[in-house]
Parts: sequence; structure tokens; C-alpha cells
Amino acid sequence: MGGILDNVIFAAFLCLIGGVATSSQGAVNAKLGQYSGQGLSSTIVFCIGAITSLIYFLIEVEGRPPADLASRLHQAPWWTWTGGVIGALFVIINILTIPKLGAGTTSAIIVCAQLVFSCIIDNFQFFGIAYRTYTLWRGLATVGLIGCVAAIAKF
Repeated sequence: MGGILDNVIFAAFLCLIGGVATSSQGAVNAKLGQYSGQGLSSTIVFCIGAITSLIYFLIEVEGRPPADLASRLHQAPWWTWTGGVIGALFVIINILTIPKLGAGTTSAIIVCAQLVFSCIIDNFQFFGIAYRTYTLWRGLATVGLIGCVAAIAKF
């Protein structure tokens, strides 16, 4: 018997929440940047995010980290440690661009870039992801996405 995360509908629901959260996050962070300064804003965001992630971790492991955690982390590829830098880059880019481009245009460009690069990741199995062919349909969807960004951005 699988857990709730094995349920496709629940996983899709979480993705919807993630999409709303990501769109909101950029606007919220940009507004905080107006009050605190852009650099401090991203620092505050990541400190609060680190605390939130720590709480989730402690819930997940029921307050007892696995005994072999250090050896498991030592075995991780070097690039798995870049997630925090990538996350910070994402937050900083949002803080810098939303005041100039607006939340809709910024999100459209980012989502388009995410989807296109995600298809490339699937096709070339970057980061150990299972292979999924970049099909004609994915290619047509890519063109459609770029068209949507142009319409939203009014280029």
C-alpha cells in the first residue's frame, strides 16, 4: 500500500500549490526588497526558508536523523550541493526583474525556460533523470510556449 504521495491526483494538486506559491513568492520577495534592499531581501527569504525546511526535515525523520546520514551525504555527486545556489539565483532574479517586467511577464519567461530546459533534461538524462524523448509534440509545445510568453510580455 503506497503513501499519499504515490497518488497522482494528490501529486498534481501539490504541483498546483507549488505554481501558486512560486508566482506569489516572486512578487512577495520583490516587495520585501523595496523595504529591505534587494540583497537583504534574498537573505531574509533564505533564512526563513532554511527554518521551514529544517522543520519539514525534523517531521520527516520524526526528530531522529538516520545514523548513516553523513556517509550518504558524502556519496552524493558534487552537483547535488548546488541546489541552494540555484535557489538563491532564482530568488534574486525574481527580486530584480519583477519590479521592471511585472509578475506575469517574469513568471511567463521563467516558466517557459523551465519547461524547455526540463524537456532537455529528460531527453539527455541530465542529473540522472529517467529518459523521456523530446518528441515532435514537445517541440510544438515549446513553440507554443514561446508564443504565449510573447503574448503575455507584449513584445
